[in-house]
Amino acid sequence: MISLINLANSGKIEKTGAKPKLPIKVDGVSSETLDVYRIPLDYLYYNDKNGRIATGISQYEGELEPTNDIENVEYNNFVAKLIKDDNTLALKRTKKSIEDAGQQVYGYVLDDGRIVDGNRRYTALREIHQETGKTVYFEAVVLPFSYNNSAERVKIKKLELAIQMGVEERQSYDSVDLAVDIYQTTSGSDPIMTRADYAADSHMKRTEVDRFYNGAVYMKKFLEFIGTSSKNFNIIKENKVWSLFYEMGKTLPKNFGDDTESQVRKNETMESYFGLVLHQIHVGVKGNTAQNHIRAFTKNIVTTPNNESFNEDVADVIEDLADSLQDSQINSTSDLMKCLIKENDLITEFGDTYDSYIRDARNGESVDKFIRSVKNSVKYFQELETNSGLAGNLRFADVSNEQLQELQTYMRDLNQVSKELFKVYGNEIR
Repeated sequence: MISLINLANSGKIEKTGAKPKLPIKVDGVSSETLDVYRIPLDYLYYNDKNGRIATGISQYEGELEPTNDIENVEYNNFVAKLIKDDNTLALKRTKKSIEDAGQQVYGYVLDDGRIVDGNRRYTALREIHQETGKTVYFEAVVLPFSYNNSAERVKIKKLELAIQMGVEERQSYDSVDLAVDIYQTTSGSDPIMTRADYAADSHMKRTEVDRFYNGAVYMKKFLEFIGTSSKNFNIIKENKVWSLFYEMGKTLPKNFGDDTESQVRKNETMESYFGLVLHQIHVGVKGNTAQNHIRAFTKNIVTTPNNESFNEDVADVIEDLADSLQDSQINSTSDLMKCLIKENDLITEFGDTYDSYIRDARNGESVDKFIRSVKNSVKYFQELETNSGLAGNLRFADVSNEQLQELQTYMRDLNQVSKELFKVYGNEIR
């Protein structure tokens, strides 16, 4: 692998003259000791540890070796396509900006050419070179760090988060990519940092980091449930159902304890959620509508006494679905859709059960609201009686005889209506 620092020291890479302004303090480097260089594109390669890229290539672990174009152009070509497909319009804007005015914002790379920041700019420059044949350069700061050093990995990640979650607009980070990044950064046998550290460095609330982390856990479990790689996150992205896993990350840890019985009920509820995810994908519900459905499921079933009976009612359907999916070798959204179409009767049965429970819950909620409104009305008249017939600071001296007679008429009507309603309710009691 090349060393950009050695190439710079030998005069093979030239400086632009610009001095970088680091967004955070990084031990061992400073703006005074760093420079921006014009780096040949062939020396560089995409960072497979970057959250945005890791999601797209995670299912190809072992098949794609991160390396520059000199060693093997296939890796960069594959990732470039991911970046283009993810946001074609944004790439076009970046490309046009560079063609019109040159690269305006420098990137950050490591000594071996791994890009820490500037993936879209690098992709645009590669396309410009491929289309025109002209020699172009990626302008970037070369950081004297390596992913092979665990202490330096922490510094790299802190700088990456400071740039991408601080300098750039946070909404540009896809939710699935963010969840995967949080999971990969803070878990496993050799985590780079804790979730508390991630929250601090990314300017996120700790509770939000935890929810994204839990959402990633349930994404992985779902992917295993349907019989695909637990890293095949593109299925989640392509079907735009991240919000369902985010809801699981909020709800399941909060509503179930750590004892054995609670964990059993939690796992049963998790699989019921998976059934709803598959139903949403099958019928084409996504985005805000899918989010509203999952919240309705959480509110009207998961957090109510009906949760256990719902889990029991759909258990056989979910088990049959899982068996069918796992036998079908799911590798893509297309594979998943084919299997769901084949198992349309199971999906429909789950949907009918879900609709029935939601309908009953909402009818019950409407009854409760109706009873509360009547109760509040009765309470109002009870307060009138307590206050000798008037509300607030009113005194009978403020009320004319005509108004008193009007009030008597209303009370007589109320008395008659209440007697009739009392009979109606009594007759309906079974």
